[in-house]
Amino acid sequence: MRLPMVAVLASGLLAGCAGNLADYVGPRTDIVSPQLARYGFAPEEMQCVSQRLAAGLTPLQLRQLVRFAGAVNQGYYDPARLTPRDLAHVASTMEDPQIRLELDRATQSCGAGIVTVEAPPPTSAPAGPSAAPRPPTWLNLGAAPTGQSIAVDAATLVQEGNVRRAWVRLTNPDETAPTDVSYLLVMDCAGRTLEALAHRRQDAAGAVTEYHEYARDAEGPVPIEGGTVMEIAYLALCT
Repeated sequence: MRLPMVAVLASGLLAGCAGNLADYVGPRTDIVSPQLARYGFAPEEMQCVSQRLAAGLTPLQLRQLVRFAGAVNQGYYDPARLTPRDLAHVASTMEDPQIRLELDRATQSCGAGIVTVEAPPPTSAPAGPSAAPRPPTWLNLGAAPTGQSIAVDAATLVQEGNVRRAWVRLTNPDETAPTDVSYLLVMDCAGRTLEALAHRRQDAAGAVTEYHEYARDAEGPVPIEGGTVMEIAYLALCT
């Protein structure tokens, strides 16, 4: 039987990410090519860069890059479009330095023009599952009867129809400081359900020191229970 979502978040249970079997038997270039197209690589650049990345990274690393890149919907440097420069910045925020290194090597070898990445404008960074490109804006949403409280990083909040996606963090009862772990949640406002996609741990400077994605639950998202911090988040973000 599945544990309630609040218990899962509070205990910090992890789920491994072993990658897709098809990644190991099919062409690895297909893993990252769609994201390269999203980020504005020309067709010939996309083919070259995807081949170089497929040779230098494991399928799991490619999937991690794809997940991070896929969470970005607005350009850091030009909000109207995504560019190769934006992808380089996404890679630079990831915990695994080899991913950024191999992307640099691939783009330079293919003449795609990414050599260095400047800090993005502070007002144009979208949400993502990695260390936030702009300083987080934590907003306290309130406390449950248990005394546990929840805050949302408004800088990461994405609204798509009835769906809300954002990073949240908890403060346990009788404690004044939040935990160093935050959770990426997707909330269906119409269905009143919730799913945790990942968690991350950050140091005092805000750098991500640990990042784990959860395996998808076969039973799907869980209902939001009354009297919990998840209900507080639902009321704040959906009503």
